[in-house]
Amino acid sequence: MQQTTTPRRVGRPRPPQVIARDEAIYQLIAQGTDSRSALAAASGHDRDAVYLSCKRLQAEGRIRQCLGSNGAVVWSVADGTPCP
Repeated sequence: MQQTTTPRRVGRPRPPQVIARDEAIYQLIAQGTDSRSALAAASGHDRDAVYLSCKRLQAEGRIRQCLGSNGAVVWSVADGTPCP
């Protein structure tokens, strides 16, 4: 008996609002806003939504996590330069 394999379907597409939010978060990080709290205050979104955007951007290779001066995690553009 021959078994056929079906390609795995990707999940549903992200809503345009989520794509826009991710891009806005990326722009804030590129401008130097680095902590999740600062990103939430600057963007007007809650910290959980900012975290999800940051994790998606990190998975895409656009941003990276760094260790801030106070020992907290901060976000930086993944451009190959040392963490701030």
